Amino acid sequence: MTARVPPPRQWHTPEELVAIGFDRSRAVMMNEAHAGFLRSIRTREVGRRALFAAHDAGVRHLAMEALSGRVARHANATRQLPSVEHGYLSQPEMRALIEAALELGWTLIQYEVETRPPSSLEPNSTHAVNWREEQQARNLIGALEDLAGDAPLFVWCGNDHLAKRGLDDFRPMCFRFAELSGIVPFAVNQIRSVEFPGQAPHAGLWVTAYADVLARLGGAAGFLAEDAPAGWGFPESADAFVIATDNQLS
Repeated sequence: MTARVPPPRQWHTPEELVAIGFDRSRAVMMNEAHAGFLRSIRTREVGRRALFAAHDAGVRHLAMEALSGRVARHANATRQLPSVEHGYLSQPEMRALIEAALELGWTLIQYEVETRPPSSLEPNSTHAVNWREEQQARNLIGALEDLAGDAPLFVWCGNDHLAKRGLDDFRPMCFRFAELSGIVPFAVNQIRSVEFPGQAPHAGLWVTAYADVLARLGGAAGFLAEDAPAGWGFPESADAFVIATDNQLS
């Protein structure tokens, strides 16, 4: 096939990328795409598929940004996700992801910050955003320290929380996690081809050029950062990238 853009050196399924991730690190982070309560259903469905590869790698704990402490405690005790009327946890594909983890016998971990930023920080300022990113990172480090031995951890987050480098003054959760813990997580970025409002997706050319490859691999496929094609922006921001034919927010 003749393509307008070069391919990566090697394609992988999302499951293969997660398996590679746990070969390289105790902590694998994977993201979903959302804008407010609009979300990419595909990113969550791919995440549910990836649980089984993580399970085969020995993972038994799932840390999720969307969880509250109350919901996590209830689900761990009853093995059932409580009914939620609004928000991310009311959305069926998010519930399906969490319920799949519970059916595998996993333990859910809440790591979102449940307190407000200090009053000295202006709301929604970069300092307030960075405060939240650092608190999330510290909560994940504490969760990892509580696990027996070298038990691995699968982390589910949104958008750019898993970026491995800062941008301008932004210091994302994954970046801070590595700084504070000395553990280098493996980050799988799924959002490069998603159509966010008012933005052209970075990976649109690759989706168009390699739609047949994506379809053959189940609608979503990716590559390691070291195999990124020429022209792929900021390959150092994650360890692996997943693109897909389904890129709508709904």
